Amino acid sequence: MALTKQQHQQLYSVLSKVNAAIEAEQTTQAMRKLEELNAKYPNQPMILTLLGKANSKMGRHAEAIESYEKTVKLDNKNADTRFQLALALQKGGRYDESLIEYERALYYDPNHFLALRHKCSVLTDLDRNEEALKAWNALRKSFRGQEADRTMRLAIAISGARLAPKVIDPKESIADLKQYVEDESCEESMRIAGYWQLGRLCDHLKEYDDAFAYWKKSKELNKKQWVPQAHSKRIDQLIACWTDNADIPSSNIDGSRLIFIVGMMRSGTSLTEQMIAQVQSVTPGGEMNAISRQISPIEPNTKEFVPYTRPLPYTKRLYTQSTIEKMSKAAMRMYDQVARNGFITDKQPFNYANVPLIAHMFPGCKIIHCVRDPMDCCLSNYTQAFSRPHPQTHDLYWIGRYFRDYQRLMQAWHTLPEVDMIDLHYEKLVADPEAESKRVMDFLGLEWTPDILDFHKSSRTVSTASRDQVRKPVYTSSVQKYKPYEHHLDELKRGLGIDEPMSADSLSHTKPPSSLLPRKPGGGKFSE
Repeated sequence: MALTKQQHQQLYSVLSKVNAAIEAEQTTQAMRKLEELNAKYPNQPMILTLLGKANSKMGRHAEAIESYEKTVKLDNKNADTRFQLALALQKGGRYDESLIEYERALYYDPNHFLALRHKCSVLTDLDRNEEALKAWNALRKSFRGQEADRTMRLAIAISGARLAPKVIDPKESIADLKQYVEDESCEESMRIAGYWQLGRLCDHLKEYDDAFAYWKKSKELNKKQWVPQAHSKRIDQLIACWTDNADIPSSNIDGSRLIFIVGMMRSGTSLTEQMIAQVQSVTPGGEMNAISRQISPIEPNTKEFVPYTRPLPYTKRLYTQSTIEKMSKAAMRMYDQVARNGFITDKQPFNYANVPLIAHMFPGCKIIHCVRDPMDCCLSNYTQAFSRPHPQTHDLYWIGRYFRDYQRLMQAWHTLPEVDMIDLHYEKLVADPEAESKRVMDFLGLEWTPDILDFHKSSRTVSTASRDQVRKPVYTSSVQKYKPYEHHLDELKRGLGIDEPMSADSLSHTKPPSSLLPRKPGGGKFSE
């Protein structure tokens, strides 16, 4: 559809505002406007590009890829468009395809900085380190001296740091990063990544105080507001909705081929999925948003943009038979896109909040709850650089409070008879992987094979923060990882409400302690 000059100007003005909303993390609002514009003006590259950007921000990688593919068809010689498609493919874990698109972008623009840098990134993600080193050296050669500003130089240093200590001396990378990371003229996102890499490399060198100082800087540079009390109130409402749920119906859809892997981030969900995925009849789905996407249009709290929160199913009256059936069918269509036969895993960790809803949507499904020592799990969240905003991880006290809310939620879910769920403790899994994986396979009704223990040899790519871990055999070095940092963790302990580290076994109680149940405003417990 060809636009008049006036229409083009008007559309450009509207899309500028939409882009600003996306940058401000107001993606829900932006998506609604973009879908409206796309229906009115189909096949407009400007709209499709922003649809790709918004979907990517929301973790909807398949939709982002689809939008960028349409844009490429409309302008297949545009290096920037090719780059955006390549980046979407990379984020979606389709690394080999993304490499091809980066090469195509570089064909049309050999000095495309981002394409060169992300080509190096993909090769690093694929553990093709010698090729990545070659690509990194080409990047340095192309942008040296006056040809690169300080942000670009910092970005190049970060790409090199990702290759340390495998093929680059970590001390050299540390020195390289230090040249630029303190410079406030550099882009904030690059400085955050630079500080995080410095923390990782100092941790590798056992320079723990320096490592913690750098991680702290990475978390404080762009510290979004998070209100633990408000989150706790939402958890109160969630528990109240589902712990007395006799009047919430279940769908008629058979969920027996669905395996949900839930838990806190950094609790072993990627490791668990990678092990289960070695069974021939299992197709790994990765971190899917099939459940949260059904909640979002239903819950009244999601009609308006709520920063940095996920939709929670806590308005009981909304979950009628027809609604549950509709949600189940829509979600199953997404799972069928992954595989129409055999078992499918969904390892979206945040589904821990949706456990009862999942049990009602998909009777017969299995849920594996990954559990990790609270101190280790929270510190790992604090010291991790996530690709999407998780503001609760930017403060030790906040992440401790967040963990306690997660803990009491899981304790409540363990009391529900309709929930078919087992706990898988990270510490037990790495100490005795054969026994624990056999227990999991028995729960799933699947045959155990020795291939499950050779998960690290799998050619399957993992696009989450745990991708390096699942390329190695099971190791125990991440157990009590917090110990060298314990003298920095008083605020974390305060958030967790402990003087001494608690046991991860506390997450396996079959009945939640009364002190963890939500309370009425007057002080009494909700009726049971």
